[in-house]
Amino acid sequence: MKSDKLRTLKAELLADMAVLDELEGKYRLIHAKLASIQPDEFDYVGLAYTIVNLYNLMENYFFRVAKCFENNIDRLNWRRDLVHRMALDIDGVRPALLAMGDVPLIDELRAFRHVFRHIYQSELDLDKLKLVDARTPRAMAAFRLAHGRFVDKLDQLIALVEE
Repeated sequence: MKSDKLRTLKAELLADMAVLDELEGKYRLIHAKLASIQPDEFDYVGLAYTIVNLYNLMENYFFRVAKCFENNIDRLNWRRDLVHRMALDIDGVRPALLAMGDVPLIDELRAFRHVFRHIYQSELDLDKLKLVDARTPRAMAAFRLAHGRFVDKLDQLIALVEE
């Protein structure tokens, strides 16, 4: 693998993290708004939409990593499989991105995304939203830590390739 491919991936991942900062700012704003008003259904939909956007960013990040290293994404159940794949240390291909313990937390956001995308068939479940919302800060913290570890590993790989 060429170092320019790894450097490009690193730049894309760093750019994703800048977008994550913006999304987390919106997440904090929606929480501030919800705390200062009597929220209605549409306010909660705004919170759900924000959580889904946070997960979408993570999914795109994971997709970039898989595409760069494995270049093979199975079309059947690819969203669920992608999250689980990110916890695999694939010998000779790439290091793990996520710690195995982070998978259930992030996978819960993925599952919520799926439900939210199909909400036209039912009502927003506020209990489920509140549960996912309570776990979102931990998921984001785990993702940020995973990003830091992974970028460090990318730097090590770039150094090895350039020797």
